[in-house]
Amino acid sequence: MRSLYTRIFLSFWLAMLLTGATLVVLALTTEDPGSELRLREQSLRRLGHDLVWVYESRGAGTLASETARLEEGKQMQALLFKGGEGPLGGPPAPAGIPLLVAESLATHAVQRRFGPDRLWLAVPLTDEYVLVAGLPIPSRLEWLLSPRRLAVRLMVTFVFASAVCFVLARSLTAPIRKLRAATGRFAAGDFSARVGPELGRRRDEIAQLGGDFDVMAERIEELLRAQRRLVRDISHELRSPLARLTVALELARQDSNPEVAAPLNRIELEATRLNDLIGQLLALAALESDAETLVREPVVLRTLVAEIADDAAFEARHRNRTIDVHPGGETATVPGSAPMLRQAVENVVRNALRHTDEGTSVEITVGERQGEGIGTAVVSVRDHGPGVSEEALPHLFEPFYRAAEARDRRTGGSGIGLAITDRAVRLHGGSVAASNAPGGGLLVEISLPAGEPVPTGGGAPAISEAPGAS
Repeated sequence: MRSLYTRIFLSFWLAMLLTGATLVVLALTTEDPGSELRLREQSLRRLGHDLVWVYESRGAGTLASETARLEEGKQMQALLFKGGEGPLGGPPAPAGIPLLVAESLATHAVQRRFGPDRLWLAVPLTDEYVLVAGLPIPSRLEWLLSPRRLAVRLMVTFVFASAVCFVLARSLTAPIRKLRAATGRFAAGDFSARVGPELGRRRDEIAQLGGDFDVMAERIEELLRAQRRLVRDISHELRSPLARLTVALELARQDSNPEVAAPLNRIELEATRLNDLIGQLLALAALESDAETLVREPVVLRTLVAEIADDAAFEARHRNRTIDVHPGGETATVPGSAPMLRQAVENVVRNALRHTDEGTSVEITVGERQGEGIGTAVVSVRDHGPGVSEEALPHLFEPFYRAAEARDRRTGGSGIGLAITDRAVRLHGGSVAASNAPGGGLLVEISLPAGEPVPTGGGAPAISEAPGAS
């Protein structure tokens, strides 16, 4: 069906039609158990009178032939008793049947008794004659299909209707679930997610929606590729004039007077910052490429953090700041790229070093968390600066985003370092989050899936407090 509306309409219309037809059939075929019992007793009385006539007019031999014919054709065993004696012209009665006959003669009512494979009914015919009929016990299927069991038939109908509704609901919602899964992958950063192959040959409104989603996803993926390519190309193109500017600056410095030294130094400083910015743009463009090219190897996180802290401590001493490292947990490894992870952590540390107040320290903590059997390595970096507003926290890891207040351009940041950190961490299957620490300052936590721990006595050096730490 090409129209989802038509499919839903016909499905519910058909379900209502089947339900109504089933109820009508049940109403017409369901019998009153009392009326059925009366009909059976009347039938057995007629049969019994016929057998009495056969016995009295033609003798016991003919009666035996007639009862044998009944047992062969109707699967019913018929025994005729007279005055409590018998059976007349037949095989011996099963145990307990004479007592059943006596009860029927005494009460002048039908008596019932279940045997191993038959239901025995003793039907009084006259003051002397009693017909005992052995009826086969119905099978489970016959018991379920019996027109006298309305509750059972309604239950079977309900189960069947529930199964039909389940199949209909599943068939109608299956493409929606596939579309939702594709949009979820796309929202999580998998821009290659498509829903068209999952929907097959459907031609309804959901298939059209899936096609529109694929077109949108393709267009967004093309725009992102174009954006990354543009950033990469511009960054490469800027390197050439920047290199010529540096050469020209050195030539101007050689032929200049001491009076112009300060402006030339300023030009050199800005050129250096521009070169650093271009390098970060190229690094971000490289991280935005396909994650499948990532070369993974065991990285000892504590060792990596120790090296970063040692490098940052040299800069911290010149700014009257310190680096404090607090190791914790086992020596866990993180499967991934050591240079990429180093850049991710170093960007956070240097960002904290720029914004922490003079005379304070940047605290780096390495630890582990366990959750549902999965180990997670955590690197926490805290500064003692002014922090950021709560509204700015979700945007700190966006490229070129700058928080207002004290964390502005005077610190010399480019607004790309934390974006590089976020992308690098996500490529390793981790996450990074920022929050305002109690007592002031910004706290950044990097969480990475941990691999097998390295024994403390192994080749990994133990982490130590960075030089210049307080």
